[in-house]
Parts: sequence; C-alpha cells; structure tokens
Amino acid sequence: MGYNWKNSVKYLIYGVGFIVLLIFLSEMTNYFQNIMQRTYNFYPWTMYSTLIYLPIGIYLGVPKLLKEFKKTGKWKINFQKLIFIGLPALYYAFYLYIPFFRPIPRFLIPLNSIFSLSIIMVGYIIIDSFIKEQENEK
Repeated sequence: MGYNWKNSVKYLIYGVGFIVLLIFLSEMTNYFQNIMQRTYNFYPWTMYSTLIYLPIGIYLGVPKLLKEFKKTGKWKINFQKLIFIGLPALYYAFYLYIPFFRPIPRFLIPLNSIFSLSIIMVGYIIIDSFIKEQENEK
C-alpha cells in the first residue's frame, strides 16, 4: 500500500478549514463579548456565544456525511440518537438559561467548558443522525 497524496491533500484542506473555522468563531466570540460589555445586556448574547460552538460539531461530522452521500439508498434520520443523546446534551448546554425545578448535580458542572463541549456534541449528533439505508428488494 503506497502513499496516497490525494488523501493527504484532503486532510490538509480539512485541517486548514477547521483552523479557519476556529479563527472565525473566536472573532465572533470576541464580538459578542464586546457587545455584552457595551450594553450590559448579557442574556441573548450569552446564548449566542454558547451556540457559536455548534458549527464545530457540524464540521467534525462532515466527513461521515460525505461518506453517506456516496452510498445508495434512501435518506433516514436516526431520531433515537437525536432524542436520547442530542436532547440531553442540548439541555445540558443551555442548563444555565433554562428555568428548572431540580438542579443538575454538582459533579456534572465542573467547568464552564463542559457547556461548550455539549453544544459541539449536539452539532455532531445532528450531522451523524442523517444516514442512508439500503432499500430492500422484495
């Protein structure tokens, strides 16, 4: 098995795209922080700054989605994955903004970055839930 330059170029483009995405999202985060400092209105901007991490998860799921495009069959959505993994992660990502009756246990909130990681996970789960299934011939 020889060295495949075509795959190397794909990985290089994907890596550069990821770095560009991170730089763009960093600029957007700075923009939202500046607005919060100027207006003292934190609520909508903190939610937007949480959502800003969603494209990272989506971007991480793009290679799998491209593989699904190459398959033949009908598009399906894995609702079980969306409901049982995506929904709790989404709730956890916005835990601080949603009124609740029972608090999440302390051991589940060790760092603020956990909320960002949760929304990245939601983005990946959304992309990963789109699959193509082979049609059964009868």
